[in-house]
Amino acid sequence: MNATRLFQLPVWGVALAGVMSVLAMLPSCAKEKGAPGGSGFIEATEAVLSAEIAGQVKAIRLEEGDKVARGDTVAEIDTLSTMLRLRQARAAVLAAGDRLRITSLAIEQAAYSEDLARKEYDRVSALVQSGSINQQMYDRTESVYKQAALAKRQADAAYQAAQAEMIKTDSDVKLLEKQLGDCFPISPIAGVVTTKFVDVGEWIGVGKPLVKIARLDTVWVKVYVPAGDLTRIALGGAAKVDPEDGRTDELGGTVTWIADEAEFTPKNVQTKEARADLVYAVKVTIPNPGGQLKIGMPVAVRIQ
Repeated sequence: MNATRLFQLPVWGVALAGVMSVLAMLPSCAKEKGAPGGSGFIEATEAVLSAEIAGQVKAIRLEEGDKVARGDTVAEIDTLSTMLRLRQARAAVLAAGDRLRITSLAIEQAAYSEDLARKEYDRVSALVQSGSINQQMYDRTESVYKQAALAKRQADAAYQAAQAEMIKTDSDVKLLEKQLGDCFPISPIAGVVTTKFVDVGEWIGVGKPLVKIARLDTVWVKVYVPAGDLTRIALGGAAKVDPEDGRTDELGGTVTWIADEAEFTPKNVQTKEARADLVYAVKVTIPNPGGQLKIGMPVAVRIQ
């Protein structure tokens, strides 16, 4: 019996060692599961400023890498032709104003003449009925009255035409004033000039890109997570972004977008097996006031 007991002790010891080994692995497995996240490249909101008027580029006030504030003038396009047409349009406004005043006076005169002719017509009509004057006098008075009424309608029409001309010329001035402003394109956002597309002296058409401006005070990264991790991610949730360059500490971010539909892992993932997986895109936005993060920088993301 003692021999049997001596034989069983090592067996229980082996079993106990196996259990302890499994328990020791459990924290390791939990740790491997870790926080959802992934790797991606820093991107930024960018705006391409394009020309709204054709002409020769007279000046580019910014170079690549320069900071720009919203509303800053970026370039200058030749203003000569626009200025000349604007002067013509303003002269046309003055002429249209004169015509409007003249036709207004013509209406007053025509209304006065019509009123006199109507009174004379009424007087003669009464005399015809009493037999005091003949039909020929009545016909002549009636004709004068009708001509005066026609002249009044013509004066009204001329005034309306002058009003329309005034509106047109005024609109021409406003359009050319806008085009003059378009000769000095301004930045729609605050940021940094990342690309300059034109140089001084070039002739450009409407829609030609001038510069690309990136907003770098806030950047973002898109990572792809499996469906099983979606329950651990919520809009507004916090994230940690690690540039993994050994020089920059982890930065805080916020989950600002989660895809509604799954997609295959993007082709830039290294292995063919991983590319076959269905994943969801998650966008993490990161404040970047110090400019530590640059466009295209690879980063690792942990969503908390």
